[in-house]
Amino acid sequence: MMTREVKSTPEGLTSTLAVDMGGKAGSTEATCGAEGVRTGVGGLEGTLLSASGMDVEVVSAEGVVVPSPTAMVPGGSWKNSLSVKLRPPESAKLPGGIRPVLASTFDKEATVVGEEEVTVAAGTFKALKVRNVTTARAGRADAAGRSLESYIWFAPGVGIVKVTTGNNTDLELLKVERPTPPKAEKAKKQPGTRKR
Repeated sequence: MMTREVKSTPEGLTSTLAVDMGGKAGSTEATCGAEGVRTGVGGLEGTLLSASGMDVEVVSAEGVVVPSPTAMVPGGSWKNSLSVKLRPPESAKLPGGIRPVLASTFDKEATVVGEEEVTVAAGTFKALKVRNVTTARAGRADAAGRSLESYIWFAPGVGIVKVTTGNNTDLELLKVERPTPPKAEKAKKQPGTRKR
């Protein structure tokens, strides 16, 4: 998982969040504003879906993926929702050329559990541990859903460093690469003055 191309916009900062899973890639635009971070595909879940190989159409995405810093404190909580239509890729047509459309909604409630030191391939970070309960429903809004608990660790100045579901580590940060700032032009030598 990596962030590519961070740029300043009138709303704040915009970047591209990219995920590569087993050779399948997915990405979304993430925009940081006063309320927090919003993404084009409704958060990490939508980004992972886009890397699944399925064609993903976002029907609606509500709420922020990561709230403003004032809510990112122990005990802070927020919600977001993503409704999508999924379709097998063009190359995976069923007999008769059928490509069924699956409609799903993902409702997530997130709560900051506390601060914790976490070690991943990229190093050891002091991070905020966030508990997520995501309920997935197929089709209708009133359909019964299935809930899944996961945890995400956010390190200040770095972002997501680890994601787990149950006892499994789903994603972890492998390395941190920061762009090298442009070298400052060497100060032009000014002629010296002499004392008389």
